[in-house]
Amino acid sequence: MTSRRAASVRRRPYVALVRAHDSNTSTTRNTLVSPSKGKRIRVLRVRVIQEQTDGRHLWELYLGTGTDIATNPEKAIDILDIPNDGEAATRTFLRDQGPRGERDEVLSGRWLGTAPTTVHKIIVEYTEES
Repeated sequence: MTSRRAASVRRRPYVALVRAHDSNTSTTRNTLVSPSKGKRIRVLRVRVIQEQTDGRHLWELYLGTGTDIATNPEKAIDILDIPNDGEAATRTFLRDQGPRGERDEVLSGRWLGTAPTTVHKIIVEYTEES
């Protein structure tokens, strides 16, 4: 009879990080999160909150430094439809299942179409991986 030992599996630490970002009021790209040097960002969820009445707006969310989602469609995460005086969010991704950037690749966003005249709050929940 052969004895079996349980192999110990060492999982990397799982630390969820949160970053609050104030949006710009133009259609140019915003860097929402830059990873630590040599790390990758894994998106858990992103919420965009409109705190003042400013109409309905669309927010593009993507990885990299392209000017918009069309530049690198394979890096697209979501386009959020922000209602007047409300909020919208991406789906919440489980551990190891959310969109993941390349090493040192930033998470970006921008207003699509007409930009708002007021600043919106963007809450990014993410992890960093090696």
